[in-house]
Amino acid sequence: MRESDTAIRRQVTKPKVFFEAIHFRAREGTKARIDALRGEMRQGDFVRVLIEEALEERERSQKRR
Repeated sequence: MRESDTAIRRQVTKPKVFFEAIHFRAREGTKARIDALRGEMRQGDFVRVLIEEALEERERSQKRR
């Protein structure tokens, strides 16, 4: 048995950036629309950006009232 087979492997993990998970159902065809627009961006990242932009816009519009 090699030493590397018995040694404890230590890996440096990335710090967590996102902590909350949200699951939702969308209208039929929504996933295809997302896939058509997201390009090389990962689907989850794309949806996260869309949600964050929409929330910021709504928050701005509420402050104007």
